[in-house]
Amino acid sequence: MGRPLFYIFNNFEMKFCKKSLKIRGNCAVETFLKVREDRSFLFESKDISHIYGRLSLIGVDPVLEIRGKDNKYSIEVLNERGEQYLEGMELEGTIEKEEGSFEEGERTKRKNISQVIRKFLNKNKIEEREFIGLYGAFSYDFIRLFEDLPNLLPENGVEDFRLQLFDTFVFFDHLKEVKEVIAYRDGEHLAEVACKDIVRKIEKTELKHGEYKISDAKFDMEKDEYMKMVDGARELAREGELFEIVYSNTLNGGFDGDPFALYEKYADVNPSPYLFFFDFGNEQLVGASPEMMVRCEHGDVHLRPISGTAKRGDDPVEDHENMMKLLNSDKERSELDMLIDLGRNDLSRICEPGVEISDYRFVEKYSKVMHTVAHVSGKLREGYTAFDSLIACLNAGTLTGAPKVAAMEHIEKNEKTRRGYYGGTIGYLTLSGEMDTGIIIRTAHIKNGALSFRVGATLLYDSDPASEYQETLDKAKAFLTLFS
Repeated sequence: MGRPLFYIFNNFEMKFCKKSLKIRGNCAVETFLKVREDRSFLFESKDISHIYGRLSLIGVDPVLEIRGKDNKYSIEVLNERGEQYLEGMELEGTIEKEEGSFEEGERTKRKNISQVIRKFLNKNKIEEREFIGLYGAFSYDFIRLFEDLPNLLPENGVEDFRLQLFDTFVFFDHLKEVKEVIAYRDGEHLAEVACKDIVRKIEKTELKHGEYKISDAKFDMEKDEYMKMVDGARELAREGELFEIVYSNTLNGGFDGDPFALYEKYADVNPSPYLFFFDFGNEQLVGASPEMMVRCEHGDVHLRPISGTAKRGDDPVEDHENMMKLLNSDKERSELDMLIDLGRNDLSRICEPGVEISDYRFVEKYSKVMHTVAHVSGKLREGYTAFDSLIACLNAGTLTGAPKVAAMEHIEKNEKTRRGYYGGTIGYLTLSGEMDTGIIIRTAHIKNGALSFRVGATLLYDSDPASEYQETLDKAKAFLTLFS
């Protein structure tokens, strides 16, 4: 296969800037409403701190999809453009998980169905930094391909990974007020035709906002039941089984209408670094995640663990008081310190010596809560890829606890249902070797007329059960305003 060509329709860029790029914050949403299809996505980033982006990205018309669960994978060709990427690859297959124990640095190489992703990326690798690549999600249970965890909870129909190859985008740089249509095709003429088709949709399609209804929404654990689980976590910490653990509670309800209408309102009330709407065709993810999972750019790997939560105040004075309580809390400091240690250990598996810590206990403020964060970064060692860095950091300590494997074992024993996408990862792996992923939290999963939304709290030996339950409600507060 020849390398796909890159084409930017510059006339559209100038024309559209003159028309509507001054409507900052809404242009990506309005454009998506006009170009969206059954399979498409919108990634946005609303600035919370300097580390986060000013960019938005729309993907439409994917060419193929790679899916996997347990020991089986499949590749579905979605249009004629997908065939050229699959020479020498089987469209479906079985890869048994390799048995045995592994050193930390070798875990990422464990034989399992994730090898189909690695093979696809290696086969279609390009040198230039471009957008074309695999976009989608890894569920919480993706970790089972690399760790041996108990299977105590019933399956929920969520796959370990679901990734789509996109080659057609609309890209926004809100700071520069630049908007570009980008298509990757076999020839310049085909790329130009593809770009013009997107332009035509934007210029001719009438803007229509959808509606939705959420019904019979209820958490699967009442306050007393969650508080009992907190007591159990405190006992585990006292006994030395765990340093901390994250137990979650799930809001379930019926959903009717347009899932993107839910995203529009959610993004407005809860601006976040990792805003996303991903439509896989038969299921959707609607998220406003505050937390990076792993980012890999130019061989530099980044984590940004979040832990420590306080409610936003009703006025600037109360807001400042709540922030100072957060910063002066030994418990909240301990939560973050443990996650920094986890992150440093994870990166040391695949990075050169000298993992660095910065932005220690930086306070990020969201619509209903504030968090303390830190930044952990390192340089990828030779022989490892961006995909290795993702696997090395699974699952995020902010969603499991510490030690991670022990925490995940107790989560399986004490929660009511499999986590599905909650605590998993959403983002992209480009053919040029770059990666950016966010943790799937503050996220609604919609499928077959049902909606689920999960929230959790980090529990330590000195956790107060009532306060921890209230923290889960505070984290869900922005979402609950969408239908209360």
